[in-house]
Amino acid sequence: MNISEKDLLNNLMALLPVGVFWKDRNRRFLGANRMFLDYYALDSVDSIIGKTDEDMGWHINPELYRRAELKVISEGVPELNVPGQCIVKGNVRDIVASKVPLTVNGEIVGLIGYFMDVTDSKAENERLTSLSNTDELTGLLNRRAFSGIAAKYEKQYVADGTDFALFMIDLDDFKEINDDYGHEYGNLVLKDISKSLTMACAENCVLFRYGGDEFVILHQYGDKRAIDSKVKKFMAAADAPRNLDGMNLTVKASIGYSFYSETTFINSLLEVADRRMYEMKKEHKAERGKARNI
Repeated sequence: MNISEKDLLNNLMALLPVGVFWKDRNRRFLGANRMFLDYYALDSVDSIIGKTDEDMGWHINPELYRRAELKVISEGVPELNVPGQCIVKGNVRDIVASKVPLTVNGEIVGLIGYFMDVTDSKAENERLTSLSNTDELTGLLNRRAFSGIAAKYEKQYVADGTDFALFMIDLDDFKEINDDYGHEYGNLVLKDISKSLTMACAENCVLFRYGGDEFVILHQYGDKRAIDSKVKKFMAAADAPRNLDGMNLTVKASIGYSFYSETTFINSLLEVADRRMYEMKKEHKAERGKARNI
């Protein structure tokens, strides 16, 4: 029985327990194996072909990997086990990546590489820190984790001007849910909304439960015009009708956002987003008052 090199390669790609990818000389994706696509929750390789890491918005600090890849392509020098972080399904994950020149007839035509998620291997050493950074009820990152991750976004802004937005989301009249149905039911609502927001943040945002019924989202953006679509996506996730414990429920939320470039100070960034969020909350309250008087 003859087995072609193509069949061997396809089987090898499926077997390898790492995310394999290859790119052209302009660092644009040419292909990837199934594990790579599954890791980033992509249905098809068509989602990445012709795009760079920056286009995908996976890295808080893309410059680290950009420099490494350019060195591989221009100098033919392998870059092995380069540590970094990426955003996967609303969470920051630790990875190490290795890349070597992709050659055809002795000419470098791009690069081929692989990455491994080392988050879990580091978890034991960082277990206590991880616990202190995680909200016990929802499993989301908490306020303490926000401080550390926001500082990384701030550092990136200082380094290369990459701006980012902060969204603050607060549930309208959540106290009434706790008063009417009890805190245990209120906790069910918070956990369900957390899952919805996690899905809405999956592409390139980081989600935090900032406290109580308040959530914060960080997002590095390339075009401010895309922010409105993010707002609609987050609001749809929070406002979606729910059936919890046999009860139909719709929870309304208010949202405000601000850009780091407006303030260049994290505390001020929070304050501006919080103020804008409460302006929407007042509008919602006035609308409900009018509806009751009709």
